[in-house]
Amino acid sequence: MSAKILQGEEIAKRILEDLKKQVAGRQLKLAVVQVGESAISETYIHKKEEAARELGIDFELYKLVQDISQTELKSRVEAIGKDNTVSGMIVQLPLPKHINQQEILDMIPLEKDVDVLSSESFGLFALGRLPILPPTVGAVSLLLQENRVDIKGENVVIVGAGRLVGLPLAIWCIREKATVTIANEYTKDLASITKNADILISGVGKKGLIKGDMVKKGAVVIDAGTSVELKVAKGDIDFESVVKKAGFLTPVPGGVGPLTVVCLLRNLLILTC
Repeated sequence: MSAKILQGEEIAKRILEDLKKQVAGRQLKLAVVQVGESAISETYIHKKEEAARELGIDFELYKLVQDISQTELKSRVEAIGKDNTVSGMIVQLPLPKHINQQEILDMIPLEKDVDVLSSESFGLFALGRLPILPPTVGAVSLLLQENRVDIKGENVVIVGAGRLVGLPLAIWCIREKATVTIANEYTKDLASITKNADILISGVGKKGLIKGDMVKKGAVVIDAGTSVELKVAKGDIDFESVVKKAGFLTPVPGGVGPLTVVCLLRNLLILTC
């Protein structure tokens, strides 16, 4: 028996249609700051621009050089944040290694932080006091709700503890009363941990990391990791082997990704109400 495929695209289209009604008659603008070149970043940014323009939201990309200094980048991000024409803003991750990432993210004003990346907004989210969810969390939440999957009391294993996926998802799962285990690059015998997961979420960005023999039969498997190979998006989950074992499975592309973009734009609307 093959897993039920959790498609995000149809849900995303439905939500976009609803968001269009909310945008009508409003002047909104999304600003994205990109430092250096990255194939994965280019893909993400293009999808955000495409969806924003479809909704009638202005979009502006600020492309900055890879070797920009901490001081200059901080100044540029601060200036964009103070621009009254900008309704929401994103600093596209990852940033170059010589940059203090969190110091830059903390320049994003709370009321414009659609990605929930500043220390202030992330702290409020962790405490359950923010009106929005980090986009990936929102996307996973929607997929589970649409398929009537309740995580309360379930064993959730999250592979990867990154700032965009693993960490916010872990916090949300804990708040939703799941039993949560987080695996990272130092975890020993990953398979022994993933096999115990009722719900397995991977957000590492390493092609084919999770194989079928690492998955519990009937588990919900969510692929939130993306890498790009020859301009084609690849997920963390080895789809061909896992689809035969899991109960539910998200594809890459077409699973979490489309919903993440939609949730980001929904965040912009919520913050500007």
